[in-house]
Amino acid sequence: MDNEEYRKKLASSEGWFRRATRVLPDGLTHEVYYQTPYPPFVHRACGARKWDVDGNEYVDYWMGHGSLLLGHCHPEVVKAVRDQAVRGTHYGACHPLEVEWAELITEMVPSAEMVRFTASGTEAVMLALKLARAYTGKEKVIKLEGGFHGWSDYVQVGGGLTPPYDIPTSRGIPEGVRQSVLLSPPNDAEAVLDLLRRHEDVACILVEPGGGLASRLPSSKEYLNRLREMATKYGVALVFG
Repeated sequence: MDNEEYRKKLASSEGWFRRATRVLPDGLTHEVYYQTPYPPFVHRACGARKWDVDGNEYVDYWMGHGSLLLGHCHPEVVKAVRDQAVRGTHYGACHPLEVEWAELITEMVPSAEMVRFTASGTEAVMLALKLARAYTGKEKVIKLEGGFHGWSDYVQVGGGLTPPYDIPTSRGIPEGVRQSVLLSPPNDAEAVLDLLRRHEDVACILVEPGGGLASRLPSSKEYLNRLREMATKYGVALVFG
């Protein structure tokens, strides 16, 4: 589809995009939505499909950043949300559902002996790094090149979809933060071992168990097992984030 045809088919989306640019940086709420000349604005979704404000239909391979395992508007999910909405949505207090939810997670993930809920993945990784530092009394983090772990300063070091990874992906990351992150190539256990041998102040190894670059560089089971062995041997935390 050329630019002219795109604009014709998504004319209403262009109007929404112009409105968005007046109140949202770049007219976006997430940088991955960037698209030229502008992204489609979705009006509704159901199952594996979604429709934009112009009525164009799409097969949704994105699925809410991978979180919608059952697709859009699954009847049981919709019913559960409706049933709960009339009881309240944010109690600001302890409640039975959080206990039941945590119990389900520990049943499905045997290695998750306890659960801490957070507002975002970024926050979860930030807390994990802080916990690793507190537990080990050390400061540095071994992180795999290209790995994405959220938007905090520490995990933005060595991020990005393409090399070079030793150049910051954005401004605003303090030099002290950059110096506390040690980068290793993905799936290279020997490189991680070399870092552990050369640095005595490593608090944790941070890795996406599914693989970096949105799993385009998958981590092998053997590699993850090696990381577990090395982390135990050198007394550092292994963080899957």
